[in-house]
Amino acid sequence: MVSRCGVLLSAGDRHMMQGYKRMSENKILELPILPLRNTVIFPSGITPLTVGRPLSLAAAEAALSTEEKLLGVMAQREDNETEPTPDNLYKTGTVVVINRMMRSPGAEEVLHLIVQGQERFRLIEFTGQTPHLKARVEVLPEPTREKTPEVEALQRNIQVLVQKALSLLPNVPPEIRNIIVQADDAVRLAYFLGSVLDLNVTQEQALLEADTESEVLHLMHTYLAREVEVLEIRSKIANQAQEELGKAQRDYILREQMKQIQKELGEGEPEQAEAQLLRERIEKADLPEEVLAEAERELKRLERLPTAAPDYHVIRTYLDWILDLPWTKSTEEALDLNNAQAVLDEDHYDLEDIKQRILEHLAVIKLNPKTALIIIVTKITTEEHNTADTHLNASCAPDNRMIPS
Repeated sequence: MVSRCGVLLSAGDRHMMQGYKRMSENKILELPILPLRNTVIFPSGITPLTVGRPLSLAAAEAALSTEEKLLGVMAQREDNETEPTPDNLYKTGTVVVINRMMRSPGAEEVLHLIVQGQERFRLIEFTGQTPHLKARVEVLPEPTREKTPEVEALQRNIQVLVQKALSLLPNVPPEIRNIIVQADDAVRLAYFLGSVLDLNVTQEQALLEADTESEVLHLMHTYLAREVEVLEIRSKIANQAQEELGKAQRDYILREQMKQIQKELGEGEPEQAEAQLLRERIEKADLPEEVLAEAERELKRLERLPTAAPDYHVIRTYLDWILDLPWTKSTEEALDLNNAQAVLDEDHYDLEDIKQRILEHLAVIKLNPKTALIIIVTKITTEEHNTADTHLNASCAPDNRMIPS
């Protein structure tokens, strides 16, 4: 028994292959044609096929009825056609020999084949379409071997790319690695890579149709470089995701350990302690009913968030701002415009327009006491800024008029 890519070939199989070589000496063959969807079979490649379409079953049965068990396989241009016509097939295909066949039990007849690619062929003409496609084909020679510096450079570059791809794919079976590393024929290696890389039918067909070693290697170098680039990006993304996941898991474990330590020490969690402190401040603040409802709603949201969440600090600042406002506090009215002018000039540099507007509103209140005005003043000291500045936020009630800034 001889092992080929994990498939055992018997003496009878080798005899059929030898019979094929004798038959191919005339370079013209008439073969049953098996259309393939989304697949191109290369010379020397061993491929499992599942045959179930009536046209394909008839072609396979015709090949099995001969001593050589030869079959021509051609890729479909459109894979959605269930009954392909000659016009829907590429003109270059592969002669294969059927090494194994198994019939699937059941109502619908299905054949499971293991075929081995032999040589490329070019279509001459179709000689029949029922009950299966049949065609006269011309067997093509192997791609012309060239001993040039360009070909040698391509071979070396492909070997480098192959090694890089293998390093990015640690789960590649050992037998596949051995085949790639020990390959001494660049064209055969390119065909093998074409069968294992994630290529579309158009790319595989271009590789099959290449007539020179240089053309085959150019195509494979392009495909392999693209595949290595994709593998590197995938590896980078996977490593980043693993690092982020590892950090998240580490932070989670540390937080859980901290909770257990605090529990053993009889301490509460920091988040719960902070929320409880805010709740006590809300209860003591004597807030208006609507403001109290809003503060409690935001506090409940805060209790459900981890401290690392962005919204946590926003809600925390918002609650502090609500609690710092003097909702039920007010000062006695002292509408002395001259004193107000002196205080504004002493505490605030420049801002003449703003100070003038404040004095005008105070004058209006003095003339009309029914107008209620609340002014909230926040000072920023000279130590905090190079120049003295003041932010004035003002609102008035009950008619909701605002002091322009």
